[in-house]
Amino acid sequence: MAFIFNMFGNKPKGGSGKGSAPKKDPNHAINTLRTAITKLEKRSTHLEKQIDMCDKRAKAKVKRKDKKGALIELKKKKKLEQQQNSLMGKTLNLETQIMTLEEAMMNVETVAAMKTGAEAMKQATANTNIDDIDELNDDIAEAVDAQTEINEAMSTIIGDDFDEDELEDELRMLEELEAEEQFEDLPTIVAPANTNSNKDNATQILNDLPSAPTGQKQKAKIDEDEDELNSLLMMN
Repeated sequence: MAFIFNMFGNKPKGGSGKGSAPKKDPNHAINTLRTAITKLEKRSTHLEKQIDMCDKRAKAKVKRKDKKGALIELKKKKKLEQQQNSLMGKTLNLETQIMTLEEAMMNVETVAAMKTGAEAMKQATANTNIDDIDELNDDIAEAVDAQTEINEAMSTIIGDDFDEDELEDELRMLEELEAEEQFEDLPTIVAPANTNSNKDNATQILNDLPSAPTGQKQKAKIDEDEDELNSLLMMN
C-alpha cells in the first residue's frame, strides 16, 4: 500500500509530521496514478484466471457428485469476484483522479495564457493616450480641409474676368441669327393654278380606295383572324 501513501502525500503512522508536505508535481502524480492502475489491472487479470479455475473445478466436482467440494469452489469463486469488483472500483477512482488532474493542469495553463494576454493588453493600452488620438483626428481633418481648398484653387480658370451679362446678350444674338437663317432655307409653296382640277383628282383617289368591311363581312374577317391566331398558338 506504499503507492497509495505516496499518491496522496500522506505518511504512515509514527512519522514525525514536522514541516509542510512537499508540493506534488501534477505530471508526477499522474504517472503514479497510472502505475497504480497498471498494478490493479494485473491483479484483476490474475483474479479472473482464478475465478475461471474455481468454476471449472466446481463443474468437475458436480460431475463426480461431490456436492460439498463444489460448494467450496463456488464460495471461493464468490470471494474472488468480490475482490475483482473492488479492484474495478479502485481503478475507476484512480482514473477519475487522472482526468481531474489533467483538467486542472489544462485550467492552470489556460489561466496563465489569459493573464499573459491581459498584461499585454494593459501595456498596449498604457502606451496609447486617448487625447493623442483625438488630436491626431483633428490634424487629419485639418489636412483634408486644406487639401480640398488647394484642389479648388488649382482648378479655377486663370484670368476668367469676363462680364456674364455681356456674354448672355451675345449668345441671344447668335440664336436669333440662327433662327433667321433656318427660315430662309424653307422652300416656297406655290398655290396650284387650277383648283377645280385638284379637287377632281382628290375625289378620284378617294373613290379608288377599298371600302371598309361592315356588318357580316367584318365579323367573318374577325373570326378568320382569330382562327389563324389560334392555329399559330397551337403550333408553338
